[in-house]
Amino acid sequence: MGNAVHRQMIQRIVVRGPNWLGDAVMCEPALKGLRRLFPQATLTLLVKPAVSELFVKHPAIDHILLYDDKGRHAGLTGKWRLAAELRQARFDLAVLLQNAFEAALLAYLAGIPRRYGYATDGRSLFLTDPVAKPDRGKQLHQVRYYWDLLKPLGVTGDPSEPELCLSSEEERLMGARLAKGSIAETDLVVGVNPGSTYGGAKRWLPDRFAESTELLCRRLNESGGRKTAVVILGAKGEERLGSDIAARLSAPSMVLSGSTTIRELMAVLKRCAVLITNDTGPMHIASAFQVPVVAIFGPTDWRTTSPYGANHALVRHPVDCAPCMLRECPIDHRCMTGVSVDEVYQAATKVMTGMKGEPVGESWSPPHASHQTPHGVLEGFTIFWIATAP
Repeated sequence: MGNAVHRQMIQRIVVRGPNWLGDAVMCEPALKGLRRLFPQATLTLLVKPAVSELFVKHPAIDHILLYDDKGRHAGLTGKWRLAAELRQARFDLAVLLQNAFEAALLAYLAGIPRRYGYATDGRSLFLTDPVAKPDRGKQLHQVRYYWDLLKPLGVTGDPSEPELCLSSEEERLMGARLAKGSIAETDLVVGVNPGSTYGGAKRWLPDRFAESTELLCRRLNESGGRKTAVVILGAKGEERLGSDIAARLSAPSMVLSGSTTIRELMAVLKRCAVLITNDTGPMHIASAFQVPVVAIFGPTDWRTTSPYGANHALVRHPVDCAPCMLRECPIDHRCMTGVSVDEVYQAATKVMTGMKGEPVGESWSPPHASHQTPHGVLEGFTIFWIATAP
């Protein structure tokens, strides 16, 4: 570590945010923590364009600086241009939430006096304040991973749940758009997110998404409450996937795959009463709006990237090869094919009613507790139960 940071001397801070939507949501508590540590400072967030939309008018952020790696900041010339822009802003402190070597190199080239981040990716030479990376044997949730980076700066306590902001006008516009698709303001909306830009290994089977959603909608309609409708979400290129699922549903449905901005995606997720999803960025966005989430995990590590907050359910089928972190399964996709329709359906009914009944499969600790398992200690784990196949 370098010399202690004198907080009152810091007037301009730049934070290099993560590149993925889900990671960006999970760093939000750290941004709030940084704001509390440096209330007098101007806080600028350096992120790629898609991530920047998450933090429009966020109270912890004063300015957003776009890292346009596909345009003006592409290639070596673009990196020099970005370093020059950072130099002109005369930042006092750079906090690097992104772990890449490039982030530290850019901060160094920009001449930022204090450069603070985890000592990863061989970049310690370019950091004035390298922070030791947490022990690999300690299964640390990503929310806490970002939060703990700030501890040497003085942050204390536990991270809050991630939160995102929308204007009432954005919510009104999304309501009008849904109304055009015959989804009324009074309807109970079930969100379905069956895709994954990360790769096919993360994807549960489309016919099972359809069947579990159909079962849930029938149960909700039979309860005699509000009319139920379904909104299917996804990225560009996933339109057909969404349409195929919609064709299997009897409830009114609207396919928004590939047709929303990030802000519009945020607005429609906030409108949902529940989201059934693979492990993706929208999962974390929904969680940040306190929407109950049923998250289906396969190749990725549920211990570190599960939805953070109360009243979510994580459904997985334990296999020896998971988590493998592969984008495509080289064998038979057993981690996902082992998850049944009934498990996801039962998980959705429980999170929607707030019931904490007997789980199907293995039980986990309450929100924010640490729990000793054969995999190690889980910190900040906020899912009250996991459904697994027999």
